[in-house]
This record gives sequence, C-alpha cells and structure tokens, in this order.
Amino acid sequence: MEIIPAVDIRGGKCVRLYQGKYDQETVFHDDPVAVALKWRAQGARWLHVVDLDGARTGEPKNLEIVKEIMKRSALLVEFGGGVREERIAEQLVLEGVTRVILGTAAIENRELIRRLCRRFGEAIAVSLDAQDGRVAIRGWRKETAVDVSSLSEDMISIGVRRLIYTDIKRDGTLTEPNFDMIRKLVARVSVPIIVAGGVSRLEHLQRLRDLGVDGVIIGKALYTGDIDLEEAINSLGT
Repeated sequence: MEIIPAVDIRGGKCVRLYQGKYDQETVFHDDPVAVALKWRAQGARWLHVVDLDGARTGEPKNLEIVKEIMKRSALLVEFGGGVREERIAEQLVLEGVTRVILGTAAIENRELIRRLCRRFGEAIAVSLDAQDGRVAIRGWRKETAVDVSSLSEDMISIGVRRLIYTDIKRDGTLTEPNFDMIRKLVARVSVPIIVAGGVSRLEHLQRLRDLGVDGVIIGKALYTGDIDLEEAINSLGT
C-alpha cells in the first residue's frame, strides 16, 4: 500500500481546508516545495498535489510550483485541480506529472475521460469526491445526484484504471475514514483504489491496508503531527 502525503496549494502556499471549505483554511507553510522536500526526506515516493485555485476556477493556477516540486524533489507526482480540458492534461503529462487526476470532467465531460484514457492509460485517474454517497464537483462546491458507486463503474467501463475516493465530510477533520464505503468500493470495482479523508492514526492505515486499498493520501494528520510519515511508511507502506 502506497502512503502518499498531500500538498494542497492555494495562493502559492501550502494549506489545508476543513471539509473542502475555502473559508476554513489553515496555512501550514509559505513554500510548498520545502514541504515536498520534507516528505521526500521522510521516505515518500509519491506526492498528491491539489491546485485549489485551479479546482475553483477550472484551470490550474500553480503549475510553476508543481514543476519546481518535480524538479527539486524527484517525487512521483499525482496532480489534480482544474484539469477539465485535453490540452491541460496533455501539458501535465509532458511536464512530467506521473498521474493526472480529473474529477469534474467525470460528470460533465465523460468523452474527455475516454479520450485521455486511450491516449495516456495509467497516467489518468478519476477522483470520486463524495458527500453522503453523492459526488461533488467544481472544487467540491457543486453537489450532484450521481451515486459514487455507479460513477466508479461507469468510469471503469470507459477505460479508467485507477480511482481516488475522498469522503468530503471527513476530509481535514482528523476523525476516521469512511470504512464502510471504502469496503463497498473495493469489493465492487476491479481497479486499484486510493483513498483520502479522515485518516488520522496508524490504526486507520492498518485497517485500510487490510481492506485492500492501493494507496492512502494523508494530509492534515501529517501537518499536525498526528501521524509520523516515516513511521507510517516503514510500518505499513511499500
């Protein structure tokens, strides 16, 4: 199981939101590159980067920072936030992003997902961001009536090879993951699943590994010290 630290960027700074709410932001560091280097020094192989400005506006706004992270850290980067056009996904792949994450497009532009999967295969992942089992899009600000399980199956049918599931109500709360939904998704789909939201203790990582998830994204718990990244990787990572 891959342990993946998260770096969320807004206004050029490394921040965390509470349940995805932009008016409940905590700035943890002025330099996201320095944070990425810290996580690499503690053993990370991957980094989950979200451009919060891009998620809100519909086009990435912090790509220069992402490029600097990749250049200086040599981490494998999965990136999301405002990727809603083919040209942007292509640019990210050409710039060296290992995994491009799309969320809103899964609802609003299904054919874009299909084309990107045909072109880039494993480099494309779809994010299933949900509240009470229903998918939210456009930086989590717009709720839909789409069921997360149904969307996961639809995405797999058009070629998606990896899914990222986040429980919005638990994200940034330091509570616990939505184990029930994660269990159902793992049993239902045939592709690797990465999960996020509410992970705050090593025991959570153990339970998620036992459920069979491919990876776990950890955000706030790393910044508050509730989870030590090096310890997590050494005891539960790959």
